Amino acid sequence: MTRPPIVHSAAAPLRAALGLGWLWLTCSIGLAQQEPVEAAPSTLTHPAAVRALSAEQAAAQWPVALTARVAFIASPGTVFVQDELAGTFFRTQQPIDHLAIGDLVKVIGVTFPGLYLTGIDATSLEVLAHGDPPPATPASFDDLSSGRYHYQRVALRGVVRRLETPEENRSVLTLALGQQLLAVRIDASPPEGSSWVDALIEVQGLAAGGINDRRQLVQPYLRVANWAHIQTLTPAAALDQVPAVSATRLLRFPSASGEHQHQHRVQVQGQVLASFPDGRLFLRDPQSEPPTALAARLSSPDLPLAEGQTVTLIGFPHMGGFSARLEDASLLLTEDGPAPDAVPTSLRALASADLDADLVRLRATLIEHSRSDDGIALRLQDGEGTLTALLPLPAEDLPVAGSVLEVTGICQVRASGENGFRARPTAIRLLLRSSADLRLLSTPAWWTPQRLITLVGVLVGLVVAGLIWISLLHRQVAIQGNALRSQISREAALEERQRIAREFHDTLEQELAGLSIRLGALGSRDLDAKASKLLHTSQQLVSRVQTEARNLVADLRSDDSQPGDLRSALIELVERQPAQAPPLRLEIATALPSLPAHIVHHLRMIAQEALTNILKHAQANQIDLRVTATAEVLSLRIKDDGKGFNPAELTPRAGHFGCIGIRERCRKMGATVEWQSSPNQGTCLTVQFPLSASSR
Repeated sequence: MTRPPIVHSAAAPLRAALGLGWLWLTCSIGLAQQEPVEAAPSTLTHPAAVRALSAEQAAAQWPVALTARVAFIASPGTVFVQDELAGTFFRTQQPIDHLAIGDLVKVIGVTFPGLYLTGIDATSLEVLAHGDPPPATPASFDDLSSGRYHYQRVALRGVVRRLETPEENRSVLTLALGQQLLAVRIDASPPEGSSWVDALIEVQGLAAGGINDRRQLVQPYLRVANWAHIQTLTPAAALDQVPAVSATRLLRFPSASGEHQHQHRVQVQGQVLASFPDGRLFLRDPQSEPPTALAARLSSPDLPLAEGQTVTLIGFPHMGGFSARLEDASLLLTEDGPAPDAVPTSLRALASADLDADLVRLRATLIEHSRSDDGIALRLQDGEGTLTALLPLPAEDLPVAGSVLEVTGICQVRASGENGFRARPTAIRLLLRSSADLRLLSTPAWWTPQRLITLVGVLVGLVVAGLIWISLLHRQVAIQGNALRSQISREAALEERQRIAREFHDTLEQELAGLSIRLGALGSRDLDAKASKLLHTSQQLVSRVQTEARNLVADLRSDDSQPGDLRSALIELVERQPAQAPPLRLEIATALPSLPAHIVHHLRMIAQEALTNILKHAQANQIDLRVTATAEVLSLRIKDDGKGFNPAELTPRAGHFGCIGIRERCRKMGATVEWQSSPNQGTCLTVQFPLSASSR
């Protein structure tokens, strides 16, 4: 099969204009109608009409019946067709082995949304005639990126950068279109004995590309059926014919002297500054004036290269981020040499000097380091600014932050900016070759600001903790001192009470016992009725005094820490009232709180003193003794219906200390006392004892 030439005739612009007109007309009709996608349109008869449908319209399965020529066949059942205006594709379940590129076919089917353009689900396929492939439209890389000629035959011219064979009967050419690279996928193995790299070729194929899930064209490429659709315009130059160019003359403006300026390979010689496993290579051309560094990327990155070797490369000039470099380079010659010298510099000098891709050395302080996928990023500072140095993995024995280092590495300009018409580096980093590029000059002082702040914080914490401990200790000592003083006071009081109890028992009670015996002996004699009554009354009085003395001794010997029984004490008090005493009614709450023994003693003595005063002075006919309690207060109330008195005149008289004793007892146990009385209206004595005071 002969390879048809690319058609460059006056009819081509006319066909392109007609195609654009048809597309505009189809889109205009669709926008003007604004019909729902469910509406049944007339049958589509041209590829341009199919291409003009949106994904939503294509999903409505519009009918198609068109005639076009086969532009490309992709197994197992996808065929690309085009006419004079545009191209589209259809898929079918029928066998397509009989089809060939150039066949005129009639396709009947319905539309469906493709990945990028609308396609056709073919229900009928008929070959009308055999012929030549559809004419290829000259296109550029921008045409392919825009999708203008997607799924159409196009023609491109470019220089071959690489040839790869990823699998059997498959080849991939990397074609340079200016500064853009395009993959040409060929469904055949390359012919033997042909040299394609660096050749200027013309290729005719199907414009295609990778599509993402958003129906966007990610990366265009060309599909070619076989090598017959590729024509060599300028063969690749022999390796010994590749022109030698210095690093400073790459991609410069061509002068009248005829400097080498095109997309073909050039030959560069230089000393190896650094070589990385991924194929990156950095050279310094000593023949340039001044000596200039150059970055290159080898097409075979597994070639071992040592620093200092002199190498000869051939590769394709390409403009990097700031300076020209070589891409897809190959090694021609290598020669051993001395290790390269690094250019002494500083951070400020890096931003102004032309040191891109060169080996430099500077002194800086390490701020921090962090791990990333590319290696260990070291943040450096030298007083004029900061810089990042990238150390490849594995990295061992990294210096600590604050260390002063001498760093050697490749200067790499990451970004640049314009100052007028002049480009200046704006972002620079260093590429270190290994940990040997880090030389430790001095380690940081142990007393760093962070450590000093930490130490001050620890000391402040210790001082605060000490003050808190001292405060707690002082409080504990005070509590224990109060408890000790209370215990000593209680023991002293108990000892004194026991002493008084002994004195009462040994003196007063014994004397009363002797008096009672004498009165009993006197009763055995014959006495008149009056004397006998007086004797009997005296015996009762002595017995009562003896009982009170015994109770007093018992109270003095009781332990104040043990609870007392107020109910029993008051009942006993009522039962000991004289026979001639007025009726006494006792009313006690069903549940009285537990009270210490000394509180019970004081309340009983207050009640006894009040009853004694009533018997002596009130001339009462009825006495009420009532005890009630709430959650906060215990109340003792003694009331009589006697002659009463004026409380304002309640002053102590010689030999009368009953009311004073009541007040003193109330004050001692923390209670309040009140007398309510008026002449001939009786008297009411009320004692209010707060239960919270019982714990004192």
